[in-house]
Amino acid sequence: MPQFNQPLVSIITVVYNNSKHIRGAIESVLSQDYPRIEHVVIDGCSKDGTFEIIEEFRDKNSVFLSEPDEGIYDALNKGIVRSQGDFIGILHSDDLFYDDHVVSDIIQKLRDTETELCFSDLVIVDEVSGKVMRYVMAHYFRRWMLRIGFFPPHPTVFLKRSIFDEFGLYSKNYKIAGDFDFLIRVFYGRKINWTYMNRITVKMRNGGKSNSGLSNKILCAKEIHESLHMNNIFTLYFFQVGRYLIRMMEILIKPAKKSI
Repeated sequence: MPQFNQPLVSIITVVYNNSKHIRGAIESVLSQDYPRIEHVVIDGCSKDGTFEIIEEFRDKNSVFLSEPDEGIYDALNKGIVRSQGDFIGILHSDDLFYDDHVVSDIIQKLRDTETELCFSDLVIVDEVSGKVMRYVMAHYFRRWMLRIGFFPPHPTVFLKRSIFDEFGLYSKNYKIAGDFDFLIRVFYGRKINWTYMNRITVKMRNGGKSNSGLSNKILCAKEIHESLHMNNIFTLYFFQVGRYLIRMMEILIKPAKKSI
C-alpha cells in the first residue's frame, strides 16, 4: 500500500537513567518496516549518559524532550500530547519490538478489523541470557477479568488517538497502576471495539517495577483496588488471587518454538 495511504503511528518511549538499554529501544523502533512512524522520546533529565545516547539519534527521533517530570505517567502524558499519530503505542526503554514487522502487522490488523484498540502477547526475558521467563498471553482476556486486576499487557496495546481524546490521559495519582486505571476507564466507559492479535510483539526484560519486590507487588494490588473503587466497579482484594494464578500459568507455559 502506498505510504500516503498509511496512518501515522506514534511510538512513545519514556526514560530516566537507562543508558544501558535506551539505544536498543530506539534501534528497535528504527528497524520497523512500517513506513510512517513518529518516535517520541521523553527523558526525565537523565544523568547517566542516556541524554547523550538519545542525542545521537536526534535527526531520526521525531520528538525529543528532556525535562523533569512527576513520574512515568506524567512522562507518558507529555509524549501523548506532543505526538501527532493517528494511532499510539508505547515502547518502554527496557523493551524491544519482537521483530521488524510488529507495527505493520498491528496496523494491518486494526484496519482489517476496523477496530479502535489492538493488543497481543509479550515475553518477559532474562536480562542477561535472553531466556524466556514468562509468556504473557492475552487471548483469553475478557472485560470481567479487570475485576481481578488482570488486563491486556500494556506494552502491546496500540489504540486510536481518539480514545485518549475521549477518556483522558493517564492519571498521575498512581505510581504503578496508572496503565490499569486507564484501561479500566476505557473498557468500562463504553463498549470499545477491540481486537486481539495472536502473536508475540514485545520482549520485556525481567524486573518491571510492578513485578519487582514485595513492596511493589503490595503497592500494585492496593492501586488496582483503589482504581476499581474510584471507577465504581465492585471488587475485593481477594479477587486479585485470580491474577496471580494466571501469572503462575504464564510461568509454566512457554510459547511455541515457531513463535520465538
